[in-house]
Amino acid sequence: MARPLILLSVLVASGVGAGLLIQQTQKPSPPSPPAPSSSPSPGQTPPSTPAADPGGALGTIPPPRLPGLDPSVDMEAPAAEGAAGSAQEVKTLQSQVTYLQEQVDILRKENSTLLDKLASLTGSNPTLTPPCSPDMKATSSGEAPDFVGIGIELVKTREIQDIPLPTLTVDRAEVESRIAAWLTKQFPPSYGKQFGRALAAVGAVPEPIDAIALKAAFLSHQIGGWFDQESQTLLIAEHASERENALALAYGYLFKHFGKAVFPPEAKPLTLDQRLARESLLAGDATLTRFLHALRHPDKGGGGGVGEDPDDPSRAVPIPNFLRELELLPFGMGLDFMQAMHSIGGWEQVDATYDRLPTASAEILDPQLYLAEEPFRPLALRLPETKIAGAAPVWEDTMGPLGMVLLLKQHVAEPIAASTAPGWANDMWLTYSAGEGAKRDHAVWQTLWKDSNGADAFFSAMRTGLLSRYKGATPSTKAAKDVFQLDGPERFVIMKRTHNGQGVLLIDAATEAFARAAEKTLVAPSSSGK
Repeated sequence: MARPLILLSVLVASGVGAGLLIQQTQKPSPPSPPAPSSSPSPGQTPPSTPAADPGGALGTIPPPRLPGLDPSVDMEAPAAEGAAGSAQEVKTLQSQVTYLQEQVDILRKENSTLLDKLASLTGSNPTLTPPCSPDMKATSSGEAPDFVGIGIELVKTREIQDIPLPTLTVDRAEVESRIAAWLTKQFPPSYGKQFGRALAAVGAVPEPIDAIALKAAFLSHQIGGWFDQESQTLLIAEHASERENALALAYGYLFKHFGKAVFPPEAKPLTLDQRLARESLLAGDATLTRFLHALRHPDKGGGGGVGEDPDDPSRAVPIPNFLRELELLPFGMGLDFMQAMHSIGGWEQVDATYDRLPTASAEILDPQLYLAEEPFRPLALRLPETKIAGAAPVWEDTMGPLGMVLLLKQHVAEPIAASTAPGWANDMWLTYSAGEGAKRDHAVWQTLWKDSNGADAFFSAMRTGLLSRYKGATPSTKAAKDVFQLDGPERFVIMKRTHNGQGVLLIDAATEAFARAAEKTLVAPSSSGK
C-alpha cells in the first residue's frame, strides 16, 4: 500500500513541476535585475539574504528514474546554449506531462483497488494514515497521530532497514480480532479452554476460562495494534488520547521482521515456559525501542501499554490477575533482557537473539545463562507413570520459573517468590479431568531443582502459599516429616520431596481418592526423601 501512495505523490508533484516549467519556457525572459551594491542608497531597502535550504546539509537526492520514459531523452543532459524555450524542448516536456498523467491515473486505480481489498478485510471503510507532513491536521480538534513520522523515527532508533508500513486506524475490536486470528494458527482449536482448565486446577485462576480469547482482548489494549501478515498492514486501535502509539508501531515493525523466526507457522505448540521466553524477545525489543525513542523525542513521549489505574480501559477485560500479569511479564522481563543484550553489543547483539532463540524463561531472568558458552538446557525430568488410576492427563506443560514465581506471588510476598527462581531446573505440570460438575480439575506439578537448597526454598514458599489460599484448612498431623498435607473438604493437597531431595511434587486434587492414587503412582520409593 505504501508504494502506490508514495509513488502517486511523486508523480503528481513531477507533473505539476513539468507543467510549470513549460509555462516558464513559453514566457519572455524578464530583464535582469541590477546588481546589488555593497551599500544601499538612502531610501533603498537592502536586498534580503536568501534563506538557507534546510535540506542542503543532507545532500541532493537525484530524481527517480521512472520506467516508461523515452530512453533517447537524457533528462540530466545540460540544455544547449540558446535552446531555452525552443519548440523541441516544449514538445519533450509536453510528452513527459502526458506520460506522468497516465501514470497518475494508473496508480489512482491501483490505490482504489487496494483500498477496496482492505475494506473487505476489515469490514469497514479504512482510513489510511497520510504521509508525514508537518501541516497535516486532524479533521477534529488537535493534531492527527503521525504514525508514518513516528514509524520512521522508530526504524532509525532500532537501526532496521524498512519503509513506512501502511497503517490503518480501526476499532479496538478489529485489532482484537486480528490478534485472535493469529493466535488460532499458533495453537490447536481447544487450546485456550484447556489451558484455562489447567490454570484453574493448579490454583492460578479462580475458575476455568478461555485463556487465548482473554489474551487477545488484553493485548489489544497492551500493544494497541497488530501487524497483519496477510495484508502487510499495521492496524492501530483508535485511542481517545490522540497520541501516537509508539509501542504498537515498534512491535509491528519488529513482528514484520522477526515474527516468523520467533513463532514459525505450523510449528509444534510451545510450552508455557518456551512461549514466555520467546514472547519476551519481541515484547522486550519493542519496549526498549519505544524507551530509546522517547529519550530522543521527549516531546512525543512513548505511547502504548496499559496503566495500573482502576479506570484504565484494559480493566474492562474480565481477565484474572494471574493471566493479566502473565501477559505483562514479557514486556517487563523482556525489556531487562534486551537492555542487557544491547549494552553488550548494541543492536547487532539484539538481532542475534532472533537467530539463537532462548530455550527457557530462565535465560530471560539471567542473561548470563543465555550468553554462556554451553547453551542452557533444563535437567531431564521423568515420572514413573503419567496415567493415574488408568486416566491419562488432559494437559501436560512446563510452567517455568517465570510462571512459577507469578503463581507464588498470588499468595506470598514477592521477594520470597522471586528468591525461588534461581534454583529452578525443570518442571512438569499435568491436569486430570475431575469429571462433570467439578469446579476444578485435579492438578499434578512435579518440579526439579538444581540442589536440595533450591527445593527447600520452593517447598517453604509453596507451603506458605497453600495455607494462604486455603484459609481455614489445617496441616495434617499424620503426615511424614518431608510431606505437607491438607485434607478437604474443598481440596485434598499433598506436597512431598522427591528425586532424592531435588524434587518437589504437588498434588492438588478434587477428591481424596485421586490424591492418594497420584501419590502412590508418581512417587517411586527410590526417589522420595531428602
